[in-house]
Amino acid sequence: MAASASLSPSVSPSSSPSASPSASPSPVAASEVTYTLRDRCRIGRKYIAHYALAFGGTDNDLYTTGGVPLTNEKMGFRRSIDSLSILESNGSGLLYEWDKSANTIRIFFPTQETGSAANRAGVEYTANSTVIGTTALEIKAIGW
Repeated sequence: MAASASLSPSVSPSSSPSASPSASPSPVAASEVTYTLRDRCRIGRKYIAHYALAFGGTDNDLYTTGGVPLTNEKMGFRRSIDSLSILESNGSGLLYEWDKSANTIRIFFPTQETGSAANRAGVEYTANSTVIGTTALEIKAIGW
């Protein structure tokens, strides 16, 4: 006699909505930054490159301690970046700065024009708790 499949509830697959849990929030990694080359030229031993950078945009993308990490190699620089200028941001009203020592893009809320002088400086995003919205930056970098 052939064995038949059991229809017992303990054998049936679960149809619980928690079968595929959502990802936990985590800091934006260097691998999550996308680079789109706009223009690149060589002057002597140096390169000047214009890129569009994109990162953030999901509920799981948190601001990283020290800023959003960049990767020299993805921008075509084998050794280092000497300077990086942010030409245009996505119009969010936030301030973006390149931190050369850490090679990151740091994000600040705009300056406050009220209160004491100590309150007038821009306030940086809070690491590991501020969600980064969809961000598109146009940058120009010089390096080799």
